Amino acid sequence: MLGYIFTNPFRTKKLTKQEKQSIPYNGNEVLVFKSNKSEIDTIRITEITVREHPPNLGDMFWAKNTEILRVQSDKDCKNCDEIITVAKQNFTSETKISFDIILNGKRYYHGTELKTLNKLDLEKLIINGIELNDVVRIGRNSEKSHSGHVDGIYWSKSKGIVRIEINSDYYWELINGYKNATQQWL
Repeated sequence: MLGYIFTNPFRTKKLTKQEKQSIPYNGNEVLVFKSNKSEIDTIRITEITVREHPPNLGDMFWAKNTEILRVQSDKDCKNCDEIITVAKQNFTSETKISFDIILNGKRYYHGTELKTLNKLDLEKLIINGIELNDVVRIGRNSEKSHSGHVDGIYWSKSKGIVRIEINSDYYWELINGYKNATQQWL
């Protein structure tokens, strides 16, 4: 037990530099989304954090600490301020990316393996009159639909989340984004 306690800081599965750089946000961005039903909402990214997460108590002797990158927003509810999480996993070599986004008071979830972003074909997508050529669509893996789960996230490798497809009849698109709350970038 003492050996585990003293060696645990050296037993961390860390995110690679490339995994960290796959998130195009720096913190302090303002993202304005509009739905196809003319609803508008804003997400303010407050910070990007990278922290170590200890293993679950039952996994202590087999598992390592894992490193987690979180893109945090200004939402005031407990455990819902992380709109994007990139996390190393114990017992697998995979790194997960998950999305937890609140728009117009509704919470939307989606997730996949980070390596999936590199395997998907790039698509051209026109958002608010601007053509983006570095977009991938992260589709749903399951046919089952649960409350809050979305059909797809459109992820621009340079801009981040540009479209959230709730279902075939309802979606949100990024209509404006500002870095450091002063400079327009989309």
